[in-house]
Amino acid sequence: MTLEVGSKNRVLALLKGRGLQLTVIAVLALTWWRGESWLSDIGRLDENAISAIQAAEAETSAQAILVPLTVDVIVGANDTLERIFRKLELSVTDLATLRALPDIRRSLDRLYPGETLKFGVRDKQLVSLERQLSPSETLQVRRDQNGFDSEVIVNPLEKNIRVGEATIKNSLFQAAGEAGLSDSLAMKITNIFRWDIDFVLDIQPGDRFRVIYEELSQDGTPLGEGDVLAVEFINQGTVYRALRFAPSGESTDAEEDDFGYYTPDGRSLRKAFLRAPLEFTRVSSRFNLYRRHPVLNRMRAHRGVDYAAPTGTPVKAAGEGRVRFVGTKGGYGKVIEVQHANNVRTLYGHLSRFARGLRQGERVRQGEVIGYVGMTGLATGPHLHYEYLQNGVHKDPQKVPLPNDRPIPASLMAEFRTQAGPLLASLDAGRVTPALLAAALGSDSAAGEPGKTPADAATAKSSVRRASL
Repeated sequence: MTLEVGSKNRVLALLKGRGLQLTVIAVLALTWWRGESWLSDIGRLDENAISAIQAAEAETSAQAILVPLTVDVIVGANDTLERIFRKLELSVTDLATLRALPDIRRSLDRLYPGETLKFGVRDKQLVSLERQLSPSETLQVRRDQNGFDSEVIVNPLEKNIRVGEATIKNSLFQAAGEAGLSDSLAMKITNIFRWDIDFVLDIQPGDRFRVIYEELSQDGTPLGEGDVLAVEFINQGTVYRALRFAPSGESTDAEEDDFGYYTPDGRSLRKAFLRAPLEFTRVSSRFNLYRRHPVLNRMRAHRGVDYAAPTGTPVKAAGEGRVRFVGTKGGYGKVIEVQHANNVRTLYGHLSRFARGLRQGERVRQGEVIGYVGMTGLATGPHLHYEYLQNGVHKDPQKVPLPNDRPIPASLMAEFRTQAGPLLASLDAGRVTPALLAAALGSDSAAGEPGKTPADAATAKSSVRRASL
C-alpha cells in the first residue's frame, strides 16, 4: 500500500510564512529610509512579528480543523479495506457503517492492486471516500450529519463504430500500426483466432484482415478501442470470420464471460483446448516418432512439441480439467499432468516451478497459469515439452483436431442471425453500413449520425444512484 498525502494546510502556512517575511523586510527598509533608531524599531518589530505569527498559527489551526486531509492510497497486492483503515488509523466502526450501505459492501470489499482510493480524513475520522468502479462509474461516499451518504456518478462512454483493415508484410502488429490501429486491438484479434491460427508460425506475407470495432471516448477525450464486433482474417488463402454475440439482456462486460465469438453459422471459435499453452518464441522440436534425442544421442520417439521460451514464461492449462500429477518424473523434470473430459490428457514438462498452491486433484480452467518454463530433467535449454494424449495414444498437438466449445443454442439462433446480418454486410462492404448503424442505435432515425452508438444519443451526460445510512 502506498500513501500519497496532500492538503491545502501546508501551502497555506507556507504562503503566510513568506508573506510575513516580506512584511518584516519591507518595514525594516522603510525604517532605514526614515533614519529612525534601529533598536527601538527592532523591538517593535519583534512584538509585531510575534503577534502576527501567533495570529497566523491560530488561523492555520482553525483552517486545519475545517479542511480535511486528502490521502491517495495505491492498493497493494494483499490490501483489504480493513487493513487500509487500520493503516490510516481510521475508525473500524465507520468501516462497519460503510459496509451496511446498500451495494457498498460489494463495491468496496474487492480491491485490485494498483488502483487508487481517495480518502478525506479529519481528526482520524473518515470524511469522504472515492473509488472508480469502472471507466464510466465513480463511487463517492461523504460523511453528513446523519452518518454517510453514497452515490455512484455515471458518466457514459461514447462509442463510435469504426472499420480498419491491413495487409501483412512482416507481422500483424506492424501491419496494424501502419493502418492506424493499436497493438491492443491487434492483440484482441489474435485472442479471437488463437484456437485456429498460430500467429507465430502460420502468418505469411499477403495475409490480410478487416475488423469492425468500437472506438471509445468520454466527454470528448479518446479512451482507445472497445470491443471487436466482427473480424475477418485471411490466412494463406483460408478465410476465418468471427462475430461477437451477446444475448439481449446480458451484460457486455468481458469479465462476466457472457459473450463470445462465433462463426457465421453459429459455431463457437473457442475450442476445448488451446493450440499452444504458452507465449513462445519458436518451436524447437516437433512431434516426431523417429527423432534422435539431443542429450541421449540415440533414436527416441518425440511424442510432443517443444516450445522454446525464456525461463519463467507462464505455462497455461490447455483445457479445463483436473490435475492428475504434479511433481518430478525422470527425464521430464518438474512436470504437470492434467486429465480432461473425453479421455484426453495433457502433459507439461521441464518446468522451473509450479503455480503457487497447485495440488493433485485440483480443478484448473483453460488458460489458467499452472507452471513456468524451465529446463529441469533432460533438457539442453529452457523450453516447454507439451504432450497431448487421447485414449492413451499420443497425438501431434499442432495437428490434432480440437473440439469446438458449445455452439449457440437453437433457442438463440434467430437473435444471433439478426445481430450477425448487419455485421456480415459491413465486413463485405468494408465500411459501416446503415443497417449496422440502425442495429447499434436500435432505431433507423440514427442514419444522420454516422458511426455513433446509443451512448452518443443520450441526452444526459451523467446520472447518479444514491444511498444513505
